Amino acid sequence: MEKLDIYLSLLIDWQTRMNLVASSTLDVVWERHFADSAQLSKLVTTPVERWLDLGSGAGFPALVLALFCPGTFHLVEATAKKCRFLSEAVERLDLEARVVIHNRRIEALPAVAADIITARACASLGQLFAWGLPHGRGARWLLLKGRSALDEVAAARAMFTFDCSLIASRTDPEARIIDAKRVRRRQ
Repeated sequence: MEKLDIYLSLLIDWQTRMNLVASSTLDVVWERHFADSAQLSKLVTTPVERWLDLGSGAGFPALVLALFCPGTFHLVEATAKKCRFLSEAVERLDLEARVVIHNRRIEALPAVAADIITARACASLGQLFAWGLPHGRGARWLLLKGRSALDEVAAARAMFTFDCSLIASRTDPEARIIDAKRVRRRQ
């Protein structure tokens, strides 16, 4: 909890200088951002060596997960000023040994060989698969999605084959977690 308090202080401080999260969510950070991210940790029951988070932004869900789960976390964020925030957060949360920040577009990132790929509020499911597939063949995908999750699954099936389940979010009755495996491009 102490580390989440540090994270919250940093988020509020940096939010005064740049848009990291929607300002309307600052009053509900614990539920909207921290609990929403942390709920993914309950789905991981085996050790994970390498995580990849796409479009990391303010660090959700990856930095919260790094506080609860073992493994190395690769955060990919193209915006340099957001990477400066992430770097300070990683340092202040004492996660330097386990978190790597990549300030580049995912398309330019050398293959990471991730065991789990995460994302939150980044792109459509099909786009996430397209970006992440070179980094996690055989990976498990844990993606926080809103009310459009079913539509995104249907649209992604036009370009990809995959197994998935939709898990109800613990923090938003309309949101879903897409838990996908065996993602492959259609031939």
